[in-house]
Amino acid sequence: MRNSWSGIKTLSQQTALVFAGKMTGACLGFAMSLIVARQMGPEEFGLFSLFIVILILGNDILGDGLSPGVVRFYSMYRRVDPPRAAEVLTNALALRVLLGIPIVALGLAGAVHVAGGASDRHSYVLPVVLGLIGSFGAALWSFALCVWQAREEFAVYGAMVALVNLLRVLGIPLLLWAGWLSLGPVMGLHVLFYYACTAWGIWLLRAHLALPRLDTALLRDLLRFSKWPAMASLFFILQINLGVPVLNYVADAREAGLYGAGSSLLMGVDFLTVSLVTTLLPKITQLTGLEQCRSYVQRAFPLYALIAVCLLPVLYFARPLVVALFGPAYEGTIVIFQVLFIGTLGTLVTHPLYLVLYTMDRPHWFGLIQGFALLGWIVAGCLLIPGFGALGAAWTTLIARMLQSLAIIVVLGYALGFLWSSKRSGNPMAEGTPGT
Repeated sequence: MRNSWSGIKTLSQQTALVFAGKMTGACLGFAMSLIVARQMGPEEFGLFSLFIVILILGNDILGDGLSPGVVRFYSMYRRVDPPRAAEVLTNALALRVLLGIPIVALGLAGAVHVAGGASDRHSYVLPVVLGLIGSFGAALWSFALCVWQAREEFAVYGAMVALVNLLRVLGIPLLLWAGWLSLGPVMGLHVLFYYACTAWGIWLLRAHLALPRLDTALLRDLLRFSKWPAMASLFFILQINLGVPVLNYVADAREAGLYGAGSSLLMGVDFLTVSLVTTLLPKITQLTGLEQCRSYVQRAFPLYALIAVCLLPVLYFARPLVVALFGPAYEGTIVIFQVLFIGTLGTLVTHPLYLVLYTMDRPHWFGLIQGFALLGWIVAGCLLIPGFGALGAAWTTLIARMLQSLAIIVVLGYALGFLWSSKRSGNPMAEGTPGT
């Protein structure tokens, strides 16, 4: 019992460090967006938002989506074969470069081609170009962050995860002093900070990297594993972000605004889930054998369910929360927030459990789960959004999150033998579990 409480205490402390870092970064990012919105007006803020969206999507594909593979393989070798662990990091960095350069080059060529054929879209060229270049820098910075994650240095991770946004905000007085506070320099400084932080991060981590040498077999293993988390991450981002653009197209800006306000209030719970996944990934990937995986799920599921139950009272404070933050004009956001909030609790309970699939070398199952949930979002959205607007979008997102959570439970139940005996049924997923 003492060891169990000690483990929960350690996990809580590490999760708190990651959560604090991510929330600080998010608040600084919001402050930066607010400065741009107030100083430059709606048109330039729209171009800035396009730049940020490209950064997010590019980093998701080239950076964060590839990080679980780095953490998984590094954790496997870190204690038993340190030289091999160092080779994992070097080859993982090389993989990002090998994937990033051609993807960014193709994107730049496409942007130039579109600009050349449409004179009314020249204003989009700079945000797209800088967004693509910046997304590559963000992916490289994400590599440094995932190394600290894999090494379970969460105090460093928590401090570093907010660094770029901190530098962005601190750079504003410099731009004001120089008289350069305009869209181009603001975006350019953002890109510059990603590359500067990457250079500093790799210098700090130099002792943990091997000499540059490509291992084609290791590259193949990393790519084979990492493509599925990258795909799953992209599918999830689409699920939680499609509501606003679809409402703008199908309904109107007011409905999109009501939904966007409710969605923005979910940040705290989603960051808690992400923080749990971040701290747990290097630990779960070190599990060996089916029984250890089963034991983790059996112990963890009630704990995450208890956390979700403790957060349920937030539903009763929806009205004062929404009205205080957004004003009486957002009365329609209250029920939207309540519907969306239930979905985030389902994600909180089940997302820390899917990490077992990475340990079992079955990352494709989580990719398929997220694809299934995205398909559910599309089908539900076609049925609900045209007739019910923002509330329909909220129910659509709730349905997608619940489908996702249910699919995780069913797949884990089968993989770990909770639903059917893996030995009796010849469970192919159980055969991939380390040590079995």
